[in-house]
Amino acid sequence: MPQVSDAPAAGAPSGSGRRRHLTLAVLLSASFMGILDVLIVNVAAPSIQRDLGADFADMQLVISGYVLAYAATLATGGRLGDSYGQKPLLLAGLLAFTALSAGCAAAPSVGVLIGLRIGQGLAASLMLPQVLSLIQVIVPVGERGRALALYAATLGLGAVAGQLVGGALIRADLFALGWRAVFLVNVPVGLLAVACVPALVPATRPVRRRFDLPGLLLTSAAMALLVYPLIQGSDDGWPVWVWPAFAGSALSLAALWQVERRRESAGRVTLMPPALFRDRGLRIGLGAALAFYAGNYGLFLLLAYVFQEGLRLSPFASGGAFLPLGVGFAVASLSGRRMVSRYGPVVLPVGAGVMAAGYLLLVLTLLPGPARSGPVEALAMAPSLLVGGVGQGLVSAPLLGAILATVRPGQAGAGSGIVLTVNQLASSLGVAVVGAVFVVLLGADPQDSSAGRTPGDFISALSGCSWLLLALALATGVLLRLLVRTTRVPDGGHPGEGGSEREDERGGRDG
Repeated sequence: MPQVSDAPAAGAPSGSGRRRHLTLAVLLSASFMGILDVLIVNVAAPSIQRDLGADFADMQLVISGYVLAYAATLATGGRLGDSYGQKPLLLAGLLAFTALSAGCAAAPSVGVLIGLRIGQGLAASLMLPQVLSLIQVIVPVGERGRALALYAATLGLGAVAGQLVGGALIRADLFALGWRAVFLVNVPVGLLAVACVPALVPATRPVRRRFDLPGLLLTSAAMALLVYPLIQGSDDGWPVWVWPAFAGSALSLAALWQVERRRESAGRVTLMPPALFRDRGLRIGLGAALAFYAGNYGLFLLLAYVFQEGLRLSPFASGGAFLPLGVGFAVASLSGRRMVSRYGPVVLPVGAGVMAAGYLLLVLTLLPGPARSGPVEALAMAPSLLVGGVGQGLVSAPLLGAILATVRPGQAGAGSGIVLTVNQLASSLGVAVVGAVFVVLLGADPQDSSAGRTPGDFISALSGCSWLLLALALATGVLLRLLVRTTRVPDGGHPGEGGSEREDERGGRDG
């Protein structure tokens, strides 16, 4: 099984704290681009849809095409990093991601844009799994909790920047580029990171293994046959073809499990090692991540359309309306590790409770009442979004480390790939499912002017979806409570310390 060495590789910056920090900054810049490229498109989605003559399902595919390709090949990216070294895979992913970002900015049609976004997702799957693996290589065990907290905070910063920068770029309309500028913003960041990687990022010791092509094909088929019908089926009124597609997804998953078990029993490399899933703590943690991220990404998509199409806010004002949610997330992410160190892993389910309270407050805020203008309605939602964002941040920072703590260090590459795969699958499902519910409740495409939808109709649809978000937050809390009870989550919330209760029973054998 491909492994990531815990010992610093040749050229690792272990001897210089300053150089190690610079290396970490380069790695986090890659993660920043990855999350930015999801959320900056959310705020730009209404403008893209209008300019390219697309429909809401097309825009769901613009977002989900990226995360679906990313999710389907993340584990492969992690394995390739184990086999050929994290540094060359990181560099190749950065170069491809930067070039494809420029291509998205020049896309002449929504079909081309969807194709380029899928390419971006594939590039991200080469780039981003290497970040977590390299953090575990270059950062000493005692400092990994802080590094992972910075990683989670970077995701929060990307969420904030995605909304504000996207809105500001569309408003500024630099060189008459409009929404196309939101893709070009990746280019200078990517080029700077590419220039720094050769000098700062250490080479790791690769372990060459054969490629798991059946695992990749079955994983891709299972995800595509699940997410695409959810998006297109909702737009087409749930035609007959979606049900065989869902059945095909289930069959692909069953076949994947059987194929991976046989390959593992034969001692061959596996994309998603079944042995990793034998630990109950890992299964619970992945379930919590699925519910958590599905709700988060679904909410971002809804708010972009409610603010811009329902409340008639400009893209810039819409980005500002996101600010309470993003600031709450970023601040709580930065303080999450310290709170876990002080109060223990109970912070995880408490954070889910805070998130649920924010969604409940949002439901109460959206109750029918006197008509309010768009800016006033957005301002009224700010407290609930702030509370929800704080809850999201309290969960996000320690959740990643808590899940990776159930994975043995020698399986860091595979474990990181699986965790990030679930993260991106959840985001794709969130966009598909929550978006489908929103369209059903609204009764029309959000930009269908002939439907005569009023701001009140958008608020009512958002209110209905908020109950779904509340249910996902409560499910996250229940699963996190189980995770805390069944595993010894380390106080720092990071791998390398602690692990599952059964780890000692295994006597250190590689399960």
